[in-house]
Amino acid sequence: MKNSIQLQSICFIALLMICCQSCMSTKVVSEYDNDSVAKNSKTTWSYAWGLVTPKDIDPKCESKRMNAVTSSTNFGYILISTITVGIVVPQTITWECAPVDTPIEVLD
Repeated sequence: MKNSIQLQSICFIALLMICCQSCMSTKVVSEYDNDSVAKNSKTTWSYAWGLVTPKDIDPKCESKRMNAVTSSTNFGYILISTITVGIVVPQTITWECAPVDTPIEVLD
C-alpha cells in the first residue's frame, strides 16, 4: 500500500513536470519596428562548464546589422545539463537581420 502511494506520487510529479515544461529565453532587441520576417536559428553547445565555448555564429546579414537576438533553452536542454552536471549545456540562438537601408534620392 505504501509503495503504491509513493509510485503514484512519483508518477504525478513526473507528469506535472512534463506538462508544465516551458522554455526560458532572453531577448535583446535594438529596433521593434522590423520589416524582416526571416528568423535564423542555431543550437550551440558549451562544454566543461563554459570552458569550451561554441564557435562564433556568422549571422550572414546583408546589412551587417541585427534587430533582435534571443537565447533560449527548454526542458530537454535543462535535463541534459542536469544529467551531465553542467558538463554539456545546449542552448538555441535565434536572430533577425535588420533590413538593408536603401538610400532615398531627393528629386529637385
